[in-house]
Amino acid sequence: MRIVTVAVIDLTRPVEQKGFKSCLLVDCTEQINKAVISDTKSLSGKALALKTATAFFANGGQTLTVVGQDLSASEDGKEILALLDGVMETNKFYGITAILPVAKQKVLLGKLKEYAEGHECLVVTEVVGEKDAVKTAVQNLNSDRVAVFATKAEEVNTGLGAGVCGMGFPQNEGSITWANKVITGVPLSKYTTAEEQELIRSNINYLTNELGFNITQFGRTLSGSNIDITRTKDWLRNRIAESLTSALVNSKKVAYTKKGLAIVSNALSEVGIQEIGQDMLDSYEVIMPKIEDIPTADKANRVLRGVTFVAVLSGAVETIDMELVVKL
Repeated sequence: MRIVTVAVIDLTRPVEQKGFKSCLLVDCTEQINKAVISDTKSLSGKALALKTATAFFANGGQTLTVVGQDLSASEDGKEILALLDGVMETNKFYGITAILPVAKQKVLLGKLKEYAEGHECLVVTEVVGEKDAVKTAVQNLNSDRVAVFATKAEEVNTGLGAGVCGMGFPQNEGSITWANKVITGVPLSKYTTAEEQELIRSNINYLTNELGFNITQFGRTLSGSNIDITRTKDWLRNRIAESLTSALVNSKKVAYTKKGLAIVSNALSEVGIQEIGQDMLDSYEVIMPKIEDIPTADKANRVLRGVTFVAVLSGAVETIDMELVVKL
């Protein structure tokens, strides 16, 4: 007979861990059965998917899920929604990149935007074509959940979007800006300087050479926001929800007392400390309601309102303007 029995309750994992580092490649040019890959061996014979996945792994990607369906004859692009729903039934991917038939880029991008905004995802993908064709493909697709990297090429896909995903998604949320990042194994976008300036005014990114470095410019979403800001906001919302849920589930009781409200405040502070450690935030503030100000009706309904988490983002320097003073 044992006089001591130890039951282990593992509280080291969050309630839910949304896959902010996960990425899905959707090939809209040919049929590919869903597969999770860590190298490109299984893509032999799938030329575009092979090239695209190669760019993903060459730039730091570790695991990639691939699925494909030929949508080159699609009229409205709705098929990609069904394809994504089928994949997401068993896996929740945060990052999505795609191989798009040139003639269907606009309609499929519109559906990718629709999906991303309805499922809290982030689309980072390549669009191919001359400057005006690329601008037409993204016209009216204003979204902080879709980022486009353009390439002036006759090919359907060069791997640029996947290369950017391989660089960015494995990194800790908030720890990087997606601008000024070296991408290897894919050609430069090949737009003129004037064309680059016009593209960036339309929030379209590209790969350019700066003093010998093949770097991304500028890591924007189609809304003009930044890829890292969208990812940061999503990460914050999910981690806060998880931390507060864990506090409620694992506490015997969160009372309307100073001790009870401290449980909520401490749960939020844990997230804030982690965010600062990841260089996501410069600072944060947790604002709790005063116990005497909590309405009787809220106490009766057992709801806590008036809790605020103020997050001051660390931001990122992407360009520098300075003066050089030369004297004799």
